[in-house]
Amino acid sequence: MNSGSVKSVKKLTCDERRAAIIDAVRRVFAEKGFDGTTTRELAAAAGVSEALLFKHFPNKEALYSAMQISCCNERDVDRIEQLKALEPSASTLVLLVHFFVSRVLVEPECNPEKAIHARLMLRSLTENGEFVRLCLKGLPSELNQWMAASLQAAVAAGDAYDGPVQPSLGCWLTHHLAMMIKAYKLPTTPVMDYKLPGEKVVEQTVWYTLRGMGLKDEAIRRYYNPRALALFAE
Repeated sequence: MNSGSVKSVKKLTCDERRAAIIDAVRRVFAEKGFDGTTTRELAAAAGVSEALLFKHFPNKEALYSAMQISCCNERDVDRIEQLKALEPSASTLVLLVHFFVSRVLVEPECNPEKAIHARLMLRSLTENGEFVRLCLKGLPSELNQWMAASLQAAVAAGDAYDGPVQPSLGCWLTHHLAMMIKAYKLPTTPVMDYKLPGEKVVEQTVWYTLRGMGLKDEAIRRYYNPRALALFAE
């Protein structure tokens, strides 16, 4: 046998194996939920034996918790750091809203992982809600604060109306609207046909939410260039 033809298979470290298992079981938990999933199914999805699964996670609860934390801690670090560096303003608010909405409403076939995350969120809402609570403590909460600060700056600059919607509440409503639209688009045959391409649905949602927050039309037209912002959000 020609030894040069035999390819060595890299053995995963303990941390790499844990990460691989966590990544592999997401879809199973998203489809069946915590109670409806067996450890045998989880092991099969991860391509390991139940014994190896239990070596890394003492029980199903520990694996589910690790999976939740992993999903909620995933971030587009470079983009987030760029956003944090921006001064609060109407233009920053427009960028933040577009960034968030476009991230949420990405088509399932374009990013299957985001579709799985959305299914996990919906599954959690029909059960105990812990996964959603955990996720909302992370980036959505930070994004909410940045949006609120930018909306207040826009009001001070005359680019937005002062009320009646509270800035922090308006930002959460933006999050909830985008997530619900995502839910309607998740099935293979979407529940709602908006009769528009995906990018146009994003634009319409951004306009709707910015207006709802109180940003004036002239400010939106001045700062909202969907084609340019799409390059940032990709």
